[in-house]
Amino acid sequence: MFPFASHETHGYSLAYCAPLLAEVGALAKKYGHRLTVHPGQYTQLGSPREAVVRSSIRELEYHCEMLDLIGVGPDGVIVIHGGGVYGDKEATLARIKETIRVDLPKNVRDRLVLENDELCYTAADLLPLCKDLQVPLVFDYHHNMLNPSPGVPPAQIMEEANEIFRKRGIKPKQHYSEPRDGAVGIMEQRAHSDRCYSLPEGLPEDMDLMIEAKDKEQAVLQLHRMYNLHPVNHEYLRPPRNK
Repeated sequence: MFPFASHETHGYSLAYCAPLLAEVGALAKKYGHRLTVHPGQYTQLGSPREAVVRSSIRELEYHCEMLDLIGVGPDGVIVIHGGGVYGDKEATLARIKETIRVDLPKNVRDRLVLENDELCYTAADLLPLCKDLQVPLVFDYHHNMLNPSPGVPPAQIMEEANEIFRKRGIKPKQHYSEPRDGAVGIMEQRAHSDRCYSLPEGLPEDMDLMIEAKDKEQAVLQLHRMYNLHPVNHEYLRPPRNK
């Protein structure tokens, strides 16, 4: 949203647009929208390169400043993945833990949550670190399907993850998506479908489920209609392209 804002040399404060960001926050509050952010894949808190870690921290600081100026409370979390394993997953997890514990500013740490991914870190890989540091875990169903936690049911992981959110006074948030029809192999299956055609069972009432789908709000509107979650104005619901 703000090019080069976290750049080591050319970075800048977002104070110049504070009034506009406050308007964004007011609009979200008016309509009851929860705003969260997900910095890119180059945010690597476990990198063995100090320059990469410093750059990652600046990226998190920029996103935190934006959320602060928007005026969202603790529910406005910053979601990142564990990143690469760099040939030694346990050593990298130890670096991630140390970076979060020692190097992250408090305002950034207060918003940080980790998410399991489809290639490197299962939810079970991240959960001990999250419990130890009380950093919430976003459980991604799609990623868990492709990179499952052996011997640990998704419902158990999600409940333990949600408990960290609750202890921190943050509304739990998890992710759901589905692979495209006909996708073969993990590299195709990791891509999100245009829409989702089911929802996980047993979802707690106090949790937000973020739908990650290419058709964005159209995918959400369709689920609202399918499950009678909220009245849908059919004038605004387009037919799906792949069904």
